[in-house]
Amino acid sequence: MNFTTIGEAKRETGLSYLGGVNVSAKMIKNLKVSNNMTYAIYLAPAMVSGYNVCPNSTPECRLGCLATSGRAGMDILSGKGMVERARIKKTKLFHEHNEFFMDWLFAELTLAKAKAKRKGFDFSVRLNATSDIDWQNVKRNGKNVFEMFPDVNFYDYTKNPTKFIGKPENYHLTFSYSGRNVEMCEKLLKKGFNIATVFNVKSEKLLPKTFMGFDVINGDLTDFRPNDGNGIIIGLKWKQIANKVNNYKIKESIFVVQPTDKRCGY
Repeated sequence: MNFTTIGEAKRETGLSYLGGVNVSAKMIKNLKVSNNMTYAIYLAPAMVSGYNVCPNSTPECRLGCLATSGRAGMDILSGKGMVERARIKKTKLFHEHNEFFMDWLFAELTLAKAKAKRKGFDFSVRLNATSDIDWQNVKRNGKNVFEMFPDVNFYDYTKNPTKFIGKPENYHLTFSYSGRNVEMCEKLLKKGFNIATVFNVKSEKLLPKTFMGFDVINGDLTDFRPNDGNGIIIGLKWKQIANKVNNYKIKESIFVVQPTDKRCGY
């Protein structure tokens, strides 16, 4: 497969796009709260596509993945499965025709960046909305995406601590608390990195003020993370997923911090 134009790529693959701008409720908050038009890619998480795009995932996060919440969750409940099929196709395209995928990605980013500038917004990119690929190692003609767009703010959540080593300056990473990586969370916090933690609360107002001795901020105000500060907890309230049985299991698991946890300060 050889990439020529976005239109031709759509016709050849049957996909409408690789990524989109402000395609979720939280990304829309980026626009309103952080003045950012954010381009994001949603792939099929973990091993759903047959390719593992979340190598550091845990049983809890796979079961409670946000890939089954929001619009994707409604699509699953409707029985259509169109969103998941498109994500699987994109994930296979990334692995099986990577040069084609990357050329298409660069073309979409160029257009989205220009659109943000015309409308007077800053432009940011979240490549791992439902994956944890190490994009630093994905190169096209010897350059990764961060080198191709050095003036763009990229950001992601990750469970892979090695990504913090020598990461590009225009790539902001927030480490994700899983309940199984407490020691690594503490190490990264002490180095000034931030940790995203899910709390079993119904409202952001009920988030603790501190967790593990570090300040907690409301991470649901906006998804744009580069402006958060350093060495803090990004508090996120639990989001419902489509499967009600799994929803209960995860909400009560080590992945989600309970309000009564002794490490919480109010």
